[in-house]
Amino acid sequence: MDLKPSIFDRFRLDGRTALIVGAGPGIGAHVAKAFAEAGANVVVSSRSADRMEALAAEIRTAGGRALGIAGDSGKLQDMQGLVDRAEREFGPVHVLFYNAFTGSLPIDRDVFDGDEEQWTAAIAVNLMGPYRLAKRLAPGMQAAGYGSIINLLTCASFTPILPQLIYGSTKAGLHMMTRYLAKALGPNVRANCICPGSMSPDGRVNPKFAALLEKNAIKRTGLAEEVVGAALLLASPASSYTTGQVIFCEGGRIGTIS
Repeated sequence: MDLKPSIFDRFRLDGRTALIVGAGPGIGAHVAKAFAEAGANVVVSSRSADRMEALAAEIRTAGGRALGIAGDSGKLQDMQGLVDRAEREFGPVHVLFYNAFTGSLPIDRDVFDGDEEQWTAAIAVNLMGPYRLAKRLAPGMQAAGYGSIINLLTCASFTPILPQLIYGSTKAGLHMMTRYLAKALGPNVRANCICPGSMSPDGRVNPKFAALLEKNAIKRTGLAEEVVGAALLLASPASSYTTGQVIFCEGGRIGTIS
């Protein structure tokens, strides 16, 4: 009997290689594990070599294929070395999940408390990092006939959340960059964003965020693992006609917070 493939097969990543930048505890680690479970070769990166090797080892123990590499996403040489090593290990990279960021301020600070160094760092990590990686990876994705770039945003890039001027402004730039990439790299390479809200690795709520959460449609903090579904959708062929878009995983915060 000739059975049609299951719809769930469209969410598989077998034979693909995924690079997760900013794979520390929380969203990045959960997404890395999910991509590996879906069949991808996974390369995880953050500034902590020990943490990345531990995460890669956990994925391998579960039966996946993973490599952990330390690197500073704001440094060109680190990102070039990261991609070179990933390609030596697994071949072309098909999926980029960019979760690295810097520039956020404690919510009790003033909008002008960020200094020139914080602006420079935020531009390097929040804008130049994903730009450099996209530029380096796009030719290989085009040659492979498949590519998915997924950049992580913030609610502060859509509506002013004081005092996040630096963080929100640079992430807003990343949103527009992603739309440019979608237009320039299609049809074989897609570029989309995910906008998470206040996420927690363990469900505990920072008391300073309690008032903000009360304005959500879903009045609780998000769990880091609740971004996994959107990430797997955008990485996989299940979203083959989706590019230049944003999936909001923020409990209904946008449009309700001021």
